[in-house]
Amino acid sequence: MIETYCAAALAAIFGAAVGAAAVTGRKTAPKAYVVTEVDVTGDLETFQRDYAAQAQATIEPFGGRYLVRGGRSIGIEGEPPKPRIVISVFDSFEKAEAWRNSPEYVKIAAVRAREAKSRQYIVEGLPE
Repeated sequence: MIETYCAAALAAIFGAAVGAAAVTGRKTAPKAYVVTEVDVTGDLETFQRDYAAQAQATIEPFGGRYLVRGGRSIGIEGEPPKPRIVISVFDSFEKAEAWRNSPEYVKIAAVRAREAKSRQYIVEGLPE
């Protein structure tokens, strides 16, 4: 009888452990990263006022946030990076695309296109 009780208790503990591992081991959808490389070739004041100062307000409604916004960078292989690198993260590829195509961002992106040489792309991360 004690052996049956112990076996049942061990089975319950094992089952709980397996269930907990399954829940904690569940992967979530991958995040998306928007990478922007910028070399301001036009008017820096216009770029900062009409693009850089307004960009953050456009990503927040889509759940985006900055991971990198300027700072030091160094090329270690291939072509050197542009002078300014910005990396934003979103909860999904779709949210990143929705932000990039939003009227609010498209409006200020025209300033970036006019005042800078840049490259921008969305990359999907690994499931977490």
